[in-house]
Amino acid sequence: MKNNEIKYIENLENLQELLDELPDFKYQKELTEKLDAKKDDFTYETILEIVLWKTNRFPEINDDLILKINELRKGYNENLSDYILMQLLDSRGFDLPMASTFLRFISPNYFQIIDQRVYRILYGQNLKIPFSKPKKIQLYKKYLTDLKESCITYNIPFSESDRILYLLDKHPKVNKEAKIKY
Repeated sequence: MKNNEIKYIENLENLQELLDELPDFKYQKELTEKLDAKKDDFTYETILEIVLWKTNRFPEINDDLILKINELRKGYNENLSDYILMQLLDSRGFDLPMASTFLRFISPNYFQIIDQRVYRILYGQNLKIPFSKPKKIQLYKKYLTDLKESCITYNIPFSESDRILYLLDKHPKVNKEAKIKY
């Protein structure tokens, strides 16, 4: 068999040996066990969990963080928002764009989604998310400050700015043809 030839089950001479060497299946362990054990009817939540399982995007958030999120929804508190942002960034399944999405839905008057298109229309360059969490937080806070200033300058409602500027970037006369770099 040539090195670049595709191997498949029928042409594996040592199949049993290979099967014996396989490690345990550990992909999204807790969610896999939950979905495998499900015996009752599927709900919309079940469907979403399966989609998130497949895309490897299922977030792991503890109950304390959910309490803090609901506390922030009742009133803005910078220390609490910093804590929540750090906890989200520490959670599996979250990077800055996803964490900012949560914050935006928690309190759209204070937070907006950091997005490739919005960033590009705001700064004229592609978004490059740093590796370190403190630098991610610093980037996001600067982004929010600059976004608020642009909203004031151009009379754009801040609570809708992520959506408005996203659409502006896609406008046929703006950046519709420019490729987003991920």
